[in-house]
Amino acid sequence: MITSTANRHVKWVRALQTKRRVRQAEGAFVIEGIRLAREAVAAQLPAHLVLHTDHLDSRGRGLVHNLDRLGAEVKVVSDAVMAACSSTESPPGLLAVLPIPALPLPAQLNLALVADRLADPGNLGSLLRTACAAGVEAVILTEGTVDPYNPKVVRGAMGAHFRLPIEILDLNTLLERLAGLEIWLAEAGEGKPYTDIDWRRPLALAIGGEAHGPQPALRSLAKGQVHIPMMGISESLNAAVAAAIILFEIARQRGAT
Repeated sequence: MITSTANRHVKWVRALQTKRRVRQAEGAFVIEGIRLAREAVAAQLPAHLVLHTDHLDSRGRGLVHNLDRLGAEVKVVSDAVMAACSSTESPPGLLAVLPIPALPLPAQLNLALVADRLADPGNLGSLLRTACAAGVEAVILTEGTVDPYNPKVVRGAMGAHFRLPIEILDLNTLLERLAGLEIWLAEAGEGKPYTDIDWRRPLALAIGGEAHGPQPALRSLAKGQVHIPMMGISESLNAAVAAAIILFEIARQRGAT
C-alpha cells in the first residue's frame, strides 16, 4: 500500500491534476470515480495507472480488474494519499490515469460546436456533456479556452471525452476544419431568434467566452448571429445553458428528438 505523498506515482497524479502543461507533455489526464471508470472501460481506452483505496465495493473492484486488463498498473493507497491525489472534497476512492483520447473528426462534418475562449471549466464540462447528448459530431476549442482535460471539465463532461472528438485549434486551422459549414454565433440579444433559423444544413455553432463573446476574427466569418429571446430582466444565459437550448432545437429540426 502506498502511504506517502512522496511516492513517484502520487507525484505524477498530482502534477496531472494541477498542471495543464504536464497533461499536454504526457498526453495523459486523470479520471475519478465509478462512473468515469465505467465509461473508460466501455471505451476500451488503454489505462496507465489506477490508484484505489482498500475499501472499494464489488462494483469498484470489478472496474479496477477491467482497467488492469486494459494495461493499468494498479496500486492500493491510503485514504490520506487518495485525498492528496483527488481534485474533489470527497475523494471517491478510485482514480485512473488515461491517455488523452485521439478520436478522429468525421470525414464530412454535419454539426460542430466551437467553444471560443471559454474560461470557466464548469461551463466547458457541461457544454461537452450537452454536445454529446445533442448529436454534435466534434467540438473545436479556440486557443485561450480552458483545458478540456482540467479535472473540473472532465467531471462535468461525464464521459463525453470518450465519445466526442475534441480539438484545440488556432483560428486559421479551425476555419480549414469547418470548410463547407455555415458558422452561426450565439450572441445575447443579437441576430435572429434561434427558432427562426433552418438548422438542417451543415453548420457549426460558436459559443463565445463568458465575458466578451466570440472573438472578432470569428465574428467576421460567421453566416450570422442567433439569440435566445428572454423574458423578465435577465440579459443573458450561462454559456452551457444557451448552447443546450440551441443544440436541442437543432436536434428537433433534424428529427432527432
